Amino acid sequence: MKLSKLIEGLAIKSAVGMRDVEIGHITVDSREARVGSLFVAIAGHKLDGHDFIAQAVKNGASAVIADREIGAGVPVIAVADTSLAEAVLARRLFGEPDLSLLLAGVTGTNGKTSTAFLLRSVLERAAGPAGIIGTVGYGTAGRMRSSERTTPGASGLYSILGGFVAGGCRSAVMEVSSHAAAQGRIEGLEFDVGVFTNITRDHLDYHGTLEKYMEAKEIFVRSLDRRGRTKKNGTIVYNNDDLRVRSVGERFGGDRVSFGMGDGAMVRAEDARATLEGTSFTLATPVGRIGVDLKLLGRFSIFNALAAAGAALAASIGLEEIKAGLEGVEGVPGRFQVIRREGGPVVVVDYAHTPDALENLLRFCRELEPGRLITVFGCGGDRDRGKRPMMGKVSVEYSDRVIVTSDNPRSEDPRSIINEVLVGTAGSKTPVDAIDDRASAIRAAVGEAREGDIVAIAGKGHEDYQEAGGVKIHFSDTEEAGKALQDAEVGYQD
Repeated sequence: MKLSKLIEGLAIKSAVGMRDVEIGHITVDSREARVGSLFVAIAGHKLDGHDFIAQAVKNGASAVIADREIGAGVPVIAVADTSLAEAVLARRLFGEPDLSLLLAGVTGTNGKTSTAFLLRSVLERAAGPAGIIGTVGYGTAGRMRSSERTTPGASGLYSILGGFVAGGCRSAVMEVSSHAAAQGRIEGLEFDVGVFTNITRDHLDYHGTLEKYMEAKEIFVRSLDRRGRTKKNGTIVYNNDDLRVRSVGERFGGDRVSFGMGDGAMVRAEDARATLEGTSFTLATPVGRIGVDLKLLGRFSIFNALAAAGAALAASIGLEEIKAGLEGVEGVPGRFQVIRREGGPVVVVDYAHTPDALENLLRFCRELEPGRLITVFGCGGDRDRGKRPMMGKVSVEYSDRVIVTSDNPRSEDPRSIINEVLVGTAGSKTPVDAIDDRASAIRAAVGEAREGDIVAIAGKGHEDYQEAGGVKIHFSDTEEAGKALQDAEVGYQD
């Protein structure tokens, strides 16, 4: 696409060295720039893309979007907000793919990934191939690729959605992070359905306050009935049991669907039963009732299924298709993932990395009445420090034994993080140990557990790396748990 056509209608402050070059690629990473690239310089949380314009041009970038007048030897278009410009231009370059898809977005502190997997399965059964974008990656059934961010940057996001359309997808589900909403990555996207799962403390290292965090979530909700949409306004599907989320849902001016366990919800679960063998409930909706037998484990899986069912109803999908889609999900990577060997304990790997998520995980484990509940977890570095003692407190309230260890320490000292977690365990009668090395912590927990016990390993879930000092090394909780069970197997058989 010619640069003049691509930037048509954009609010431009100035243009330096303007000529009508051909653009076929947009990037905010100077390392990815090539001939035909439009490099968008964005001032980020840590780095400023304007410092890398020269490198992008050296690598072949044909034009630049910046927030100031700069001479770079290629056309430089200055705009007030480069993040917004990236979203607008990427959507145009990739042919507005969101308009060709039934597009559902899922936001909230916890449950986004599981809800997205469940909803994708329902949409696939109802309408054919469906794409998914989120924490564990992006793609279609059986063809997933990893991603560094829950919600990709705007240029990457529209490229993925364009690929979905080209590949024959009829619908797509994407997780919408608070960072993505605040940074304008979803600007212009026309969602048909928006799901709001819950809101608890998270990402305060970035947003500063819970109120600012909530405001970021509401950016997504407001996009559902934004003026000037090509599609009809979207529907909000919200958790009626969460007071903050309910308030947002009830203020929404368009169509809405509430879900929850209470009587006030439009979509709710009755006769719920959750065990280590599966999860069952009766799905009660305004259009009828139907029994559902999930393969996913954990009582919180019922909430995620209700959210997905509410979104499916908003998309006019029938109950039989909803049931088939929900029941068709075999598992979600790193979400209450059970690993066990005969004669040994049950090991559960889960992504729980907030106080609320950890409490939900451990509460359900406790409901299963294990002989002992042994918990292994840590907190990530360079993230909200305030939640560390809170998670320590939750761990000792529900566990019979706790081992605090490293998560992704990033630039922080692992022992300092652990010490902040241990503040929340002070005064508890629950035995607590600190083992810096995560693999050793997992081996210690599994090694002392016996048949009938549950070992809960929380925090990293699907992640297959550990990040420390700017370096990522391969590390998987599920792999380490499997090795530990295998090493201890002789002891279990004695």
